[in-house]
Amino acid sequence: MGTVRARTIAINLGLVVLALTAALVIAELLLRLLGISYPVYVWTDPIRGTAHIPGAKSGREFNGHPWIEINSDGWRGPDVPLAHDSATYRIALLGDSFIEGFEVPFEKTASEVLERRLASILGARVEVLNFGQGGYGTTQEQLTLQREVWKYDPDLVLLAVTTGNDISDNSRELKRTDYVPYHVYQGDSLVLDTSFRESKGYRSRAVWSRRALLLVKYSRLAQLVNRVRRTDRKTERQQTNRTPGQELGLRDEVQLPPKTAAWQDAWRVTEGVIRLMRDDCRAHGTPFGIVTLTRGIQVTPVVAERDRFLRALGAEDLYYPERRLAELGRRDSVPVLNLAPTMAKEAQRSRVYFHAAGDSLGRGHWNEAGHAAAGALIAPWVAAQFVDSAAGT
Repeated sequence: MGTVRARTIAINLGLVVLALTAALVIAELLLRLLGISYPVYVWTDPIRGTAHIPGAKSGREFNGHPWIEINSDGWRGPDVPLAHDSATYRIALLGDSFIEGFEVPFEKTASEVLERRLASILGARVEVLNFGQGGYGTTQEQLTLQREVWKYDPDLVLLAVTTGNDISDNSRELKRTDYVPYHVYQGDSLVLDTSFRESKGYRSRAVWSRRALLLVKYSRLAQLVNRVRRTDRKTERQQTNRTPGQELGLRDEVQLPPKTAAWQDAWRVTEGVIRLMRDDCRAHGTPFGIVTLTRGIQVTPVVAERDRFLRALGAEDLYYPERRLAELGRRDSVPVLNLAPTMAKEAQRSRVYFHAAGDSLGRGHWNEAGHAAAGALIAPWVAAQFVDSAAGT
Protein backbone atom coordinates (compact mmCIF):
# COMPACT_ATOMS: atom_id res chain seq x y z
CA MET A 1 0.00 0.00 0.00
CA GLY A 2 2.80 2.38 0.93
CA THR A 3 4.65 1.57 -2.27
CA VAL A 4 1.58 2.35 -4.40
CA ARG A 5 1.03 5.66 -2.59
CA ALA A 6 4.68 6.67 -3.00
CA ARG A 7 4.51 5.79 -6.69
CA THR A 8 1.35 7.88 -7.09
CA ILE A 9 2.97 10.86 -5.38
CA ALA A 10 6.06 10.51 -7.59
CA ILE A 11 3.90 10.38 -10.73
CA ASN A 12 1.92 13.43 -9.64
CA LEU A 13 5.09 15.36 -8.87
CA GLY A 14 6.50 14.36 -12.23
CA LEU A 15 3.34 15.59 -13.95
CA VAL A 16 3.55 18.90 -12.08
CA VAL A 17 7.20 19.34 -13.07
CA LEU A 18 6.37 18.41 -16.66
CA ALA A 19 3.48 20.89 -16.74
CA LEU A 20 5.61 23.69 -15.29
CA THR A 21 8.40 22.94 -17.74
CA ALA A 22 5.94 22.96 -20.64
CA ALA A 23 4.49 26.27 -19.42
CA LEU A 24 7.96 27.83 -19.19
CA VAL A 25 8.89 26.57 -22.65
CA ILE A 26 5.64 27.89 -24.12
CA ALA A 27 6.15 31.25 -22.42
CA GLU A 28 9.72 31.42 -23.74
CA LEU A 29 8.60 30.58 -27.29
CA LEU A 30 5.72 33.07 -27.12
CA LEU A 31 8.03 35.89 -26.04
CA ARG A 32 10.38 35.06 -28.89
CA LEU A 33 7.54 34.93 -31.42
CA LEU A 34 6.31 38.32 -30.22
CA GLY A 35 9.83 39.72 -30.36
CA ILE A 36 9.77 40.73 -26.69
CA SER A 37 13.19 40.99 -25.08
CA TYR A 38 14.82 42.98 -22.30
CA PRO A 39 18.57 42.33 -22.53
CA VAL A 40 20.92 43.22 -19.69
CA TYR A 41 23.89 45.38 -20.65
CA VAL A 42 25.67 45.98 -17.34
CA TRP A 43 27.39 43.85 -14.74
CA THR A 44 29.74 44.50 -11.85
CA ASP A 45 33.35 45.54 -12.33
CA PRO A 46 36.06 45.43 -9.62
CA ILE A 47 37.65 48.66 -10.86
CA ARG A 48 34.73 50.91 -11.80
CA GLY A 49 31.92 49.25 -9.89
CA THR A 50 29.83 48.68 -13.00
CA ALA A 51 30.67 48.11 -16.66
CA HIS A 52 29.05 47.03 -19.90
CA ILE A 53 28.82 43.33 -20.66
CA PRO A 54 31.03 42.71 -23.72
CA GLY A 55 29.03 41.42 -26.67
CA ALA A 56 25.59 42.34 -25.29
CA LYS A 57 23.06 43.26 -27.99
CA SER A 58 19.46 44.35 -28.17
CA GLY A 59 16.83 42.41 -30.10
CA ARG A 60 15.54 45.68 -31.53
CA GLU A 61 17.22 46.81 -34.74
CA PHE A 62 17.72 50.00 -36.74
CA ASN A 63 18.81 49.91 -40.38
CA GLY A 64 19.66 46.24 -40.05
CA HIS A 65 21.92 46.67 -37.02
CA PRO A 66 21.23 46.17 -33.31
CA TRP A 67 19.77 49.33 -31.74
CA ILE A 68 22.18 48.73 -28.86
CA GLU A 69 25.42 46.83 -29.41
CA ILE A 70 28.22 46.51 -26.87
CA ASN A 71 31.49 45.62 -28.57
CA SER A 72 33.94 42.97 -27.40
CA ASP A 73 35.84 45.56 -25.33
CA GLY A 74 32.71 46.66 -23.47
CA TRP A 75 31.75 49.93 -25.19
CA ARG A 76 28.79 50.92 -27.30
CA GLY A 77 29.26 50.43 -31.02
CA PRO A 78 31.13 48.00 -33.26
CA ASP A 79 34.61 46.69 -32.54
CA VAL A 80 37.40 49.19 -33.19
CA PRO A 81 41.04 48.27 -33.91
CA LEU A 82 43.42 49.46 -31.23
CA ALA A 83 45.78 51.03 -33.75
CA HIS A 84 44.83 53.72 -36.25
CA ASP A 85 46.74 55.30 -39.09
CA SER A 86 48.15 58.81 -38.89
CA ALA A 87 45.58 60.10 -41.39
CA THR A 88 42.74 59.31 -38.97
CA TYR A 89 41.88 61.76 -36.20
CA ARG A 90 40.70 59.70 -33.23
CA ILE A 91 38.74 61.13 -30.30
CA ALA A 92 37.98 59.34 -27.03
CA LEU A 93 34.67 60.69 -25.71
CA LEU A 94 34.07 59.95 -22.02
CA GLY A 95 30.73 60.46 -20.30
CA ASP A 96 27.69 58.93 -18.67
CA SER A 97 24.33 57.80 -20.06
CA PHE A 98 23.96 60.96 -22.17
CA ILE A 99 26.97 59.94 -24.24
CA GLU A 100 26.09 56.24 -24.08
CA GLY A 101 22.81 57.26 -25.71
CA PHE A 102 20.75 54.08 -25.38
CA GLU A 103 17.62 56.11 -26.18
CA VAL A 104 18.59 56.55 -29.85
CA PRO A 105 20.18 54.31 -32.52
CA PHE A 106 23.96 54.30 -32.39
CA GLU A 107 24.36 56.27 -35.61
CA LYS A 108 22.16 59.02 -34.13
CA THR A 109 24.25 59.48 -30.96
CA ALA A 110 26.20 62.67 -30.37
CA SER A 111 29.47 60.77 -30.81
CA GLU A 112 28.49 59.62 -34.30
CA VAL A 113 27.11 63.03 -35.26
CA LEU A 114 30.36 64.60 -34.08
CA GLU A 115 32.35 62.06 -36.09
CA ARG A 116 30.51 62.85 -39.34
CA ARG A 117 30.43 66.62 -38.81
CA LEU A 118 34.10 66.88 -37.90
CA ALA A 119 35.13 64.68 -40.83
CA SER A 120 33.25 67.04 -43.14
CA ILE A 121 34.94 70.09 -41.62
CA LEU A 122 38.43 68.62 -41.74
CA GLY A 123 38.06 66.76 -45.00
CA ALA A 124 39.72 63.81 -43.30
CA ARG A 125 38.81 60.55 -41.61
CA VAL A 126 37.62 60.94 -38.02
CA GLU A 127 36.84 58.30 -35.39
CA VAL A 128 34.96 59.13 -32.20
CA LEU A 129 35.10 56.29 -29.71
CA ASN A 130 32.08 56.22 -27.41
CA PHE A 131 33.24 55.58 -23.84
CA GLY A 132 29.88 56.54 -22.33
CA GLN A 133 28.53 54.43 -19.47
CA GLY A 134 25.25 55.01 -17.68
CA GLY A 135 25.55 56.06 -14.05
CA TYR A 136 29.20 57.05 -14.22
CA GLY A 137 30.59 60.01 -12.32
CA THR A 138 33.92 61.71 -12.93
CA THR A 139 35.84 59.18 -10.82
CA GLN A 140 34.65 56.26 -12.96
CA GLU A 141 35.40 58.24 -16.11
CA GLN A 142 38.91 58.95 -14.85
CA LEU A 143 39.41 55.23 -14.20
CA THR A 144 38.12 54.53 -17.71
CA LEU A 145 40.66 56.96 -19.14
CA GLN A 146 43.44 55.45 -17.08
CA ARG A 147 42.68 51.79 -17.78
CA GLU A 148 40.72 51.59 -21.03
CA VAL A 149 41.34 54.57 -23.29
CA TRP A 150 45.10 54.77 -23.78
CA LYS A 151 45.41 51.47 -25.62
CA TYR A 152 43.44 53.13 -28.45
CA ASP A 153 46.02 55.93 -28.74
CA PRO A 154 43.55 58.81 -29.16
CA ASP A 155 44.53 62.17 -30.60
CA LEU A 156 42.12 63.97 -28.28
CA VAL A 157 40.30 63.14 -25.06
CA LEU A 158 36.97 64.84 -24.39
CA LEU A 159 35.19 64.66 -21.05
CA ALA A 160 31.44 65.19 -21.29
CA VAL A 161 30.05 66.46 -17.97
CA THR A 162 26.39 66.00 -17.16
CA THR A 163 26.18 68.82 -14.63
CA GLY A 164 22.79 67.65 -13.35
CA ASN A 165 24.30 64.66 -11.56
CA ASP A 166 28.02 64.20 -12.27
CA ILE A 167 29.12 66.42 -9.40
CA SER A 168 26.82 64.71 -6.89
CA ASP A 169 27.86 61.31 -8.30
CA ASN A 170 31.38 62.06 -7.04
CA SER A 171 30.18 62.15 -3.44
CA ARG A 172 29.22 59.03 -1.51
CA GLU A 173 27.07 61.17 0.79
CA LEU A 174 25.13 62.70 -2.11
CA LYS A 175 24.97 59.70 -4.45
CA ARG A 176 24.13 57.29 -1.63
CA THR A 177 25.47 54.31 -3.55
CA ASP A 178 27.91 51.89 -1.99
CA TYR A 179 28.87 49.72 -4.96
CA VAL A 180 31.06 52.20 -6.90
CA PRO A 181 34.47 53.80 -6.18
CA TYR A 182 34.93 57.39 -5.03
CA HIS A 183 37.85 59.77 -4.80
CA VAL A 184 38.21 61.39 -1.39
CA TYR A 185 40.49 64.00 0.08
CA GLN A 186 42.81 63.00 2.89
CA GLY A 187 44.15 66.35 3.92
CA ASP A 188 45.32 67.93 0.67
CA SER A 189 45.80 64.60 -1.09
CA LEU A 190 43.15 63.19 -3.44
CA VAL A 191 43.06 59.41 -3.11
CA LEU A 192 40.92 56.64 -4.59
CA ASP A 193 38.70 54.81 -2.12
CA THR A 194 38.12 51.24 -3.35
CA SER A 195 36.34 49.97 -0.23
CA PHE A 196 33.19 49.52 -2.36
CA ARG A 197 34.42 46.02 -3.20
CA GLU A 198 33.62 44.96 0.35
CA SER A 199 30.23 46.67 0.46
CA LYS A 200 26.99 44.73 0.74
CA GLY A 201 25.66 46.41 -2.42
CA TYR A 202 28.62 45.43 -4.57
CA ARG A 203 29.00 41.89 -3.26
CA SER A 204 25.32 41.07 -3.65
CA ARG A 205 25.29 42.48 -7.18
CA ALA A 206 28.48 40.64 -8.07
CA VAL A 207 27.06 37.30 -6.97
CA TRP A 208 23.71 37.86 -8.71
CA SER A 209 25.04 39.31 -11.96
CA ARG A 210 27.69 36.66 -12.57
CA ARG A 211 25.47 33.69 -11.71
CA ALA A 212 22.38 34.93 -13.54
CA LEU A 213 24.16 36.39 -16.57
CA LEU A 214 23.86 33.37 -18.86
CA LEU A 215 20.23 32.80 -17.92
CA VAL A 216 19.25 36.41 -18.55
CA LYS A 217 21.38 36.59 -21.68
CA TYR A 218 19.70 33.65 -23.39
CA SER A 219 16.22 33.45 -21.82
CA ARG A 220 13.52 35.94 -22.78
CA LEU A 221 11.44 34.85 -19.81
CA ALA A 222 14.31 35.54 -17.41
CA GLN A 223 14.74 38.93 -19.06
CA LEU A 224 11.05 39.71 -18.48
CA VAL A 225 11.27 38.72 -14.81
CA ASN A 226 14.38 40.87 -14.38
CA ARG A 227 12.62 43.76 -16.12
CA VAL A 228 9.65 43.57 -13.77
CA ARG A 229 11.96 43.38 -10.77
CA ARG A 230 13.89 46.47 -11.86
CA THR A 231 10.71 48.37 -12.77
CA ASP A 232 9.28 47.76 -9.30
CA ARG A 233 12.45 49.15 -7.73
CA LYS A 234 12.36 52.18 -10.00
CA THR A 235 8.71 52.84 -9.19
CA GLU A 236 9.53 52.82 -5.48
CA ARG A 237 12.11 55.55 -6.09
CA GLN A 238 9.85 57.80 -8.16
CA GLN A 239 9.74 61.35 -6.87
CA THR A 240 6.37 62.98 -6.23
CA ASN A 241 5.20 66.59 -6.19
CA ARG A 242 8.15 67.75 -8.29
CA THR A 243 8.14 71.33 -9.43
CA PRO A 244 8.44 72.00 -13.20
CA GLY A 245 11.97 71.20 -14.30
CA GLN A 246 12.80 68.79 -11.50
CA GLU A 247 13.90 65.41 -12.83
CA LEU A 248 14.43 62.03 -11.29
CA GLY A 249 18.16 61.35 -11.11
CA LEU A 250 19.21 65.02 -11.28
CA ARG A 251 20.09 67.33 -8.41
CA ASP A 252 18.70 70.85 -8.46
CA GLU A 253 21.17 72.06 -5.82
CA VAL A 254 23.98 71.95 -8.38
CA GLN A 255 22.45 74.99 -10.08
CA LEU A 256 23.39 77.08 -7.01
CA PRO A 257 26.72 77.81 -5.30
CA PRO A 258 27.35 74.98 -2.79
CA LYS A 259 25.82 75.73 0.61
CA THR A 260 26.62 72.54 2.52
CA ALA A 261 29.84 70.74 3.36
CA ALA A 262 28.75 67.77 1.23
CA TRP A 263 28.28 69.91 -1.88
CA GLN A 264 31.49 71.84 -1.27
CA ASP A 265 33.36 68.55 -1.01
CA ALA A 266 31.63 67.16 -4.13
CA TRP A 267 32.80 70.15 -6.14
CA ARG A 268 36.31 69.97 -4.70
CA VAL A 269 36.58 66.28 -5.56
CA THR A 270 35.15 66.81 -9.05
CA GLU A 271 37.66 69.53 -9.83
CA GLY A 272 40.47 67.44 -8.39
CA VAL A 273 39.58 64.41 -10.50
CA ILE A 274 39.37 66.59 -13.62
CA ARG A 275 42.91 67.76 -12.87
CA LEU A 276 44.01 64.13 -12.60
CA MET A 277 42.60 63.56 -16.09
CA ARG A 278 44.28 66.69 -17.42
CA ASP A 279 47.63 65.60 -15.99
CA ASP A 280 47.21 62.08 -17.36
CA CYS A 281 46.55 63.48 -20.82
CA ARG A 282 49.56 65.77 -20.59
CA ALA A 283 51.75 62.84 -19.59
CA HIS A 284 50.59 61.05 -22.76
CA GLY A 285 51.03 64.16 -24.90
CA THR A 286 47.31 64.20 -25.73
CA PRO A 287 45.06 67.29 -25.70
CA PHE A 288 42.19 67.30 -23.21
CA GLY A 289 38.92 69.22 -23.32
CA ILE A 290 35.62 69.43 -21.44
CA VAL A 291 32.09 69.68 -22.82
CA THR A 292 29.25 70.43 -20.41
CA LEU A 293 25.94 68.89 -21.45
CA THR A 294 22.37 70.03 -20.78
CA ARG A 295 19.37 69.26 -18.62
CA GLY A 296 15.86 69.63 -19.94
CA ILE A 297 14.84 72.77 -18.05
CA GLN A 298 17.96 74.61 -19.25
CA VAL A 299 17.01 74.18 -22.89
CA THR A 300 13.22 74.17 -22.77
CA PRO A 301 11.52 76.21 -25.50
CA VAL A 302 8.89 77.24 -22.91
CA VAL A 303 10.42 80.25 -21.18
CA ALA A 304 7.61 80.46 -18.62
CA GLU A 305 8.41 76.92 -17.43
CA ARG A 306 12.07 77.80 -17.00
CA ASP A 307 11.16 80.97 -15.10
CA ARG A 308 8.87 79.05 -12.72
CA PHE A 309 11.69 76.63 -12.00
CA LEU A 310 14.11 79.51 -11.35
CA ARG A 311 11.71 81.16 -8.89
CA ALA A 312 11.16 77.89 -7.03
CA LEU A 313 14.91 77.29 -6.89
CA GLY A 314 15.78 80.85 -5.97
CA ALA A 315 18.35 81.22 -8.74
CA GLU A 316 19.00 83.98 -11.24
CA ASP A 317 19.90 81.58 -14.03
CA LEU A 318 20.67 77.89 -14.63
CA TYR A 319 24.34 78.16 -15.52
CA TYR A 320 26.27 78.10 -12.24
CA PRO A 321 27.98 74.73 -12.99
CA GLU A 322 28.84 75.90 -16.51
CA ARG A 323 30.47 79.08 -15.19
CA ARG A 324 32.37 77.18 -12.52
CA LEU A 325 33.75 74.59 -14.93
CA ALA A 326 34.63 77.28 -17.46
CA GLU A 327 36.59 79.09 -14.77
CA LEU A 328 38.34 75.82 -13.88
CA GLY A 329 39.27 75.47 -17.53
CA ARG A 330 40.71 78.98 -17.65
CA ARG A 331 42.78 78.41 -14.51
CA ASP A 332 44.05 75.02 -15.60
CA SER A 333 44.42 75.66 -19.34
CA VAL A 334 41.69 73.20 -20.35
CA PRO A 335 39.34 74.27 -23.17
CA VAL A 336 35.68 74.10 -22.08
CA LEU A 337 32.57 74.18 -24.27
CA ASN A 338 29.26 74.87 -22.53
CA LEU A 339 26.41 73.55 -24.68
CA ALA A 340 23.45 74.73 -22.61
CA PRO A 341 23.38 78.49 -23.43
CA THR A 342 23.57 77.96 -27.19
CA MET A 343 21.13 75.04 -27.23
CA ALA A 344 18.70 77.06 -25.08
CA LYS A 345 18.66 79.86 -27.64
CA GLU A 346 18.11 77.37 -30.47
CA ALA A 347 15.30 75.63 -28.57
CA GLN A 348 13.47 78.92 -28.07
CA ARG A 349 14.08 80.05 -31.64
CA SER A 350 12.98 76.79 -33.26
CA ARG A 351 10.48 75.70 -30.58
CA VAL A 352 12.21 72.33 -30.41
CA TYR A 353 12.66 69.99 -27.46
CA PHE A 354 16.09 68.40 -27.11
CA HIS A 355 15.16 66.05 -24.28
CA ALA A 356 12.98 62.93 -24.48
CA ALA A 357 9.53 62.73 -26.04
CA GLY A 358 5.97 61.63 -25.36
CA ASP A 359 4.93 61.86 -21.71
CA SER A 360 8.44 62.93 -20.71
CA LEU A 361 8.83 65.64 -23.34
CA GLY A 362 11.44 68.13 -22.21
CA ARG A 363 12.83 65.86 -19.49
CA GLY A 364 15.24 62.94 -19.34
CA HIS A 365 17.96 62.09 -21.83
CA TRP A 366 18.56 63.67 -25.19
CA ASN A 367 16.32 62.67 -28.06
CA GLU A 368 17.61 62.58 -31.64
CA ALA A 369 17.36 66.37 -31.90
CA GLY A 370 19.44 66.77 -28.74
CA HIS A 371 22.17 64.42 -29.93
CA ALA A 372 22.21 66.10 -33.34
CA ALA A 373 22.47 69.59 -31.86
CA ALA A 374 25.25 68.57 -29.46
CA GLY A 375 27.31 66.83 -32.11
CA ALA A 376 26.89 69.77 -34.49
CA LEU A 377 28.13 72.24 -31.86
CA ILE A 378 31.07 70.17 -30.64
CA ALA A 379 32.51 69.53 -34.13
CA PRO A 380 33.52 73.11 -35.10
CA TRP A 381 34.72 73.76 -31.54
CA VAL A 382 37.04 70.74 -31.71
CA ALA A 383 38.29 71.83 -35.12
CA ALA A 384 39.07 75.34 -33.89
CA GLN A 385 40.40 74.51 -30.41
CA PHE A 386 42.45 71.42 -31.13
CA VAL A 387 42.98 70.65 -34.81
CA ASP A 388 43.51 74.16 -36.20
CA SER A 389 45.56 75.29 -33.23
CA ALA A 390 47.78 72.21 -33.50
CA ALA A 391 48.27 72.83 -37.20
CA GLY A 392 49.33 76.40 -36.48
CA THR A 393 51.99 75.52 -33.94
